Amino acid sequence: MTIIFSEPTFGDKLLAVMGKQRAVFIPDIYSRFGKYAYGRAVKESFLEALIRPKNQELEEGWFYQDEIMPHMNGKEIKDS
Repeated sequence: MTIIFSEPTFGDKLLAVMGKQRAVFIPDIYSRFGKYAYGRAVKESFLEALIRPKNQELEEGWFYQDEIMPHMNGKEIKDS
């Protein structure tokens, strides 16, 4: 299964300057289409991310993109 994330936008960069993150929702495509499916992660709206307090617990199915893919924002993953 492959999940496609969209590139960071100006809104994402603005939120990062403010210390906030935009959450993404990953649909359950594995159970519907199997392991060879492609899916697109859905970003929450900019205004919802702006209003939500920093690092608030998210609803089920929503994730912060940094938790899933830490290398996306300049952080490197090092093998031990």
